[in-house]
Amino acid sequence: MDFLLKEGFSESLINQLIKQYDKTIIQEFILEEENVKDIIHYFRTIGIKRIDDLLLTRITIFTKDINDVKDAFLKHNIKKAVDEINEDIDLIDFV
Repeated sequence: MDFLLKEGFSESLINQLIKQYDKTIIQEFILEEENVKDIIHYFRTIGIKRIDDLLLTRITIFTKDINDVKDAFLKHNIKKAVDEINEDIDLIDFV
């Protein structure tokens, strides 16, 4: 998961992810590295600030197809959705 270091995340976060999720989820996350990076970049582009928290609570979002994630946000007012998610990351479930 060294690619997360290159994306600006800490070793501490990586260690938390490894402890928190079972091996199968971590393996899928690693296998989907390019998609994970695409989603991280997309979230940063639209203004989501709590990516660390999303990784810790909703890691499977990052293994979804990037186009599906974009489409989900396009169905909503992106700015409003981002503001709400930055306030309460649980609201990402509604996107």
